Amino acid sequence: MKNALPKDRQGRTPEKNTEELAASLRSSGVDTFGFADMTGYDIDLVGIENNLKERLPYAVVFAVALSGGVMETIAGGPNQLYLHHYRQLNYRLDTTAYTIGREIEKQGFSAVPFAASQVVDWRKQSGHISHKKVGLLAGLGWIGRNNLLVDPTYGSHMRYNTVLTDLPLVTGTPIRRDCGSCTACVTSCPAKAIKEEVSAFDHKGCYEMIDKLRKERNIGHHICGICVAACKGVR
Repeated sequence: MKNALPKDRQGRTPEKNTEELAASLRSSGVDTFGFADMTGYDIDLVGIENNLKERLPYAVVFAVALSGGVMETIAGGPNQLYLHHYRQLNYRLDTTAYTIGREIEKQGFSAVPFAASQVVDWRKQSGHISHKKVGLLAGLGWIGRNNLLVDPTYGSHMRYNTVLTDLPLVTGTPIRRDCGSCTACVTSCPAKAIKEEVSAFDHKGCYEMIDKLRKERNIGHHICGICVAACKGVR
């Protein structure tokens, strides 16, 4: 038939698709994952056609936890150990995204795996897609005072990645939680960029501090980790 789905797309349900992807993600060793409806993604994609959100309306978002031991070595700023750890987790997330994307494509659907960490707009310090926004939509956590996604268990000790797809999935919803009375990130920030009110986060001040630390600590990369280390969660 002219409009029939390819054989490998027939008889599939969102529930079955979600169950199979969940099994693959668990076997990959990620620490948390979820599925999001991209119709709730209300910001533009960067450096790529924005209609990708319409063509691929489902998102698979997943994360791996940073090593608690490595995070404990951050004193006053990033070090070479944290830089290596950061890069290794990004590589692992990129590999997982590729594997999940290929698994979806083999079933006759489309998928676009993104990079865990890639700046494509240096002025705004933005990647192609906001993993934290997708994670928020999937119900993996909330946006904390430090402007990062906060996982209920791991806090901000997480690195994320995303795959967009047209594979129908059962999607999550944002959770109704916040940081409550915790201000660990506020008191730890050397730039004083983190405020009591989440909406008052000082993006410019944060970037200027990161750039300063990059030079002073001979890191060669725009990372900090101070507020990440402070937001430990309950694990």
